[in-house]
Order: sequence, then structure tokens, then C-alpha cells
Amino acid sequence: MPLSETESRALERLARRTAAEDPEYARRLAAFGGYEASPLGLPSAWTLLPVVLAVLLLLAVLFAAALAGHRHTAPSHTPASPPRAGAHAPAAPIAPHA
Repeated sequence: MPLSETESRALERLARRTAAEDPEYARRLAAFGGYEASPLGLPSAWTLLPVVLAVLLLLAVLFAAALAGHRHTAPSHTPASPPRAGAHAPAAPIAPHA
């Protein structure tokens, strides 16, 4: 959330006062950087990178779990079971012509 106009002015006054009182400390703070938002007010790419990676990892785990679950729930075909009512009989094998 961006700062209000009043908060921005107060922060600028504090930065000027700090720079005047302790220039070395102000230089170190400026070199450190901090939270940088995009022009739209969104977090920078470095802030979003761990979130994107976590979402991709979660999707990969869910996809793998869905595949594993699908393999275990496949219907089993037993040749000894009697045909269901109304089921078609299997076709007879075709004999090769001599």
C-alpha cells in the first residue's frame, strides 16, 4: 500500500534530517536499498519470485498426486468374470487363408 502524501513528506523530512546529522549512516541506508514497488504499486519481481515458485511446486505436486491416484483407481479387467447382461460377445479370431 503506497504512502499518503503526508506520510511521504514526513519520510522525506526524516531522510533529510538524518543525512544532515549523520551523512555516513544516510549513505549506508541509501546503499542498502529496500522495498521497491513497481509503478502500479505491485511488489518487485524479486518479491514475487518465491510466491510464483511455490505455486508452481504446488501445482506439480497436485498433478503428480492426480496421476498416481488415477493409476490406482483404474478398473480391473478379469477374464474369468461372466459377461454382463446385454454385453456383446467377443469376436471370434479370424483364421488365415491358405
